[in-house]
Amino acid sequence: MKAAIYRGEKSIGIEEVDAPVPGPGYVLLEMKNCGICGSDLHSYLGHWGQSTNASGHEVSGVVAECGEGVTNVEAGDKVCVECFSHCGECRFCKVGAYNLCENLRGASGGNHSGFAEYVIAHSPSLFVFPQSLSFEDGAMIEPLAVSYRAFRRTEADYQDTVLVIGSGTIGLLAVAVAKVSGVRQLIATARYDHQADMAKELGADYVIQTPQQDVKEEIPKLTDGLGADVVIETTASAGGFSDALAGVRKKGTVVLIGGYHKPLEVHLGRIVEGEIRVTGSSCYGYSGMRKDFKWSMDLISSGKIPASKLITHRFPLSDIQKAFEVAADKKTGSIKVMVTSE
Repeated sequence: MKAAIYRGEKSIGIEEVDAPVPGPGYVLLEMKNCGICGSDLHSYLGHWGQSTNASGHEVSGVVAECGEGVTNVEAGDKVCVECFSHCGECRFCKVGAYNLCENLRGASGGNHSGFAEYVIAHSPSLFVFPQSLSFEDGAMIEPLAVSYRAFRRTEADYQDTVLVIGSGTIGLLAVAVAKVSGVRQLIATARYDHQADMAKELGADYVIQTPQQDVKEEIPKLTDGLGADVVIETTASAGGFSDALAGVRKKGTVVLIGGYHKPLEVHLGRIVEGEIRVTGSSCYGYSGMRKDFKWSMDLISSGKIPASKLITHRFPLSDIQKAFEVAADKKTGSIKVMVTSE
């Protein structure tokens, strides 16, 4: 089968590899769509290590074969995939915090993931989605679940002003979640015009365009000098963290989400002086009594969040190098770049 393999910094190409066979508890999927995530770009750009297997986790596909003991899905099901596999037995799994599993590993179990014709996935990581949803919709469930969890971690409600730092896929989906949740005021930051336009389309009341505008100067104008009640920081950068601390009010909340690939130099004095609560949001798990994937599936299938609207470019698997080049260069107008089966 064909699989996309990293070949060094800013290089990825198609190779012929043996088709994988699902072991006990695992499933073989025929890939239909797989989005390029910011974490994929970190590997592509050399910020993180590069796997010798096909990467890619924002995947949707069809169950082709089930390994021994799999009972939750069957051949022909349309499915999407959580990016990790959990043990179900450790202290965190037993209390429902399975995204913090002590034995966490990739859903593929060390096999090929989404940027390949066939994908291996651990069966507990699979979610069957409705026939009414397209495979593009199915691939967008994973990033929406990330943003959904981050918003729920803020504990924001209808009284609050929410500031989202960054208008990449995760930031824009956080804007969409905040909007449908009915927050009082919704502000986003964006670096590029096309990101700003999408933030407004998804419900942002105001967009601060950086670096032309300064968060520290603009937020007081929009909040009667108070600051945002909660901030979701999606850029995983020192500048983004600093903007979050500049934009949040005293006793406010900052939720950090994103792939940090190096230590940050950030002035933490305002956290102490303002008694600001800073917390993280790790992928997805349970929010309340349901899994974030289930909440996200409902938001897409109900039409409340048009997640596939973020897809700006589509490339077949054979054009994987071009797909990554476009995804890495936001001047192309890219937001979500989707890789499709041939």
